[in-house]
Amino acid sequence: MRGRILMLMALLAIVSCATVDPTAGSDYHTLFGEARSCFETRRFAACDSLLTELSQRKLKFIQRRKLCQLMLDNAYRSDCRDLLLKALDSRYVRRNLDRSDYNHWRTLSLIPATEAVWPADAVSLPLKSIGPAGHDQFGIDVLGNGRPLVGMIDNCCADYCSISTALAEQLGVRPTGKKIRVNGNRKATSYIGVLDSLSIGGLVVRNVLVDVSDHLEAVKRTHPFDIVIGENVLTRTGEMTMDIEAGTVAFSPQAQDLPKNVSWHYPAHNFSVEATLNGNAVSMLLDLGNTNTHLSDVYYGRFPEDESYVEGTVTTTMMDRTWTTKVYVIPAARFAFCGSACELSNVPVQLEAHAAEGLDGNLGADAFRRFRRVVFNPGKLYLQLIPAESN
Repeated sequence: MRGRILMLMALLAIVSCATVDPTAGSDYHTLFGEARSCFETRRFAACDSLLTELSQRKLKFIQRRKLCQLMLDNAYRSDCRDLLLKALDSRYVRRNLDRSDYNHWRTLSLIPATEAVWPADAVSLPLKSIGPAGHDQFGIDVLGNGRPLVGMIDNCCADYCSISTALAEQLGVRPTGKKIRVNGNRKATSYIGVLDSLSIGGLVVRNVLVDVSDHLEAVKRTHPFDIVIGENVLTRTGEMTMDIEAGTVAFSPQAQDLPKNVSWHYPAHNFSVEATLNGNAVSMLLDLGNTNTHLSDVYYGRFPEDESYVEGTVTTTMMDRTWTTKVYVIPAARFAFCGSACELSNVPVQLEAHAAEGLDGNLGADAFRRFRRVVFNPGKLYLQLIPAESN
């Protein structure tokens, strides 16, 4: 009897050691951070390898769920349908992923991958100015499932294209079954759907993911556009060249051999660049969908000795909300980024946590309009700026 008790105690000790290992997931954050970095820089195979290694370790439930989400997103972005199906069929993903998220990815696995079909001739379109007085976002004419639409170019925090619920019904958008919360509007919810085609000039992007929401109807009252052209389409349109002086935008599958100077951040799905402001080093969000350049209180906290501020207010419109914020204002600011410089007047410095995490503010359309030409390649992660005085 005593021998059996000792044997049982030994077995319990072994089980205890196997299930409670305080160091088992201690390097989760390091490895997951490396996997995210690979994903953000389009090194999909390396990302999958790291995630596979992590899946063999004992992790907390929330860590396993995040791992599954990135694993599926990585497989989808790599255009490797077999890799996506393999992940979905794995016991690990089926056990740890939320059922609604699993159904969303399963639906996507049954839909042909997003692809761009390029015409023989270059794609060049006139740039449109979108917005009421004081607003000046970049817009172009497009076709959604063959219907003429006005699109707004927005590379910031817009992982998917966006349209209203009414327009989605008219265009026959197919829901994937996933609901999401809308940025800037806590009361509104939206869902993910699939638009069969989005034509930009002669370029056709097929099977485009869009988020659909009622709140976009309110936005259209002041901003005359029908669809937000988000990052998921911009990464398929190759190199985007905006000729500010000529008022045109061109898309090309041919990419320049330029060094990477843009960072992409997951899961916020936004782009940023390193810059200087009046000699101070800053990290700035690229925000083509915002009229104005802003700085947050992050910058003010980092450089309290900067005495170039004056007090003021700024009125901000985001989606269907408008509010006034007390700010400091820099009467004359000199930004330098991507090897070029521009001077902006009356840059508002918001005294609230308005910037993206880890960033000092955003570069809006007013900054880019100071240049003669802007070349942006979200897939190759570079931005080139040609000053107005250059040839």
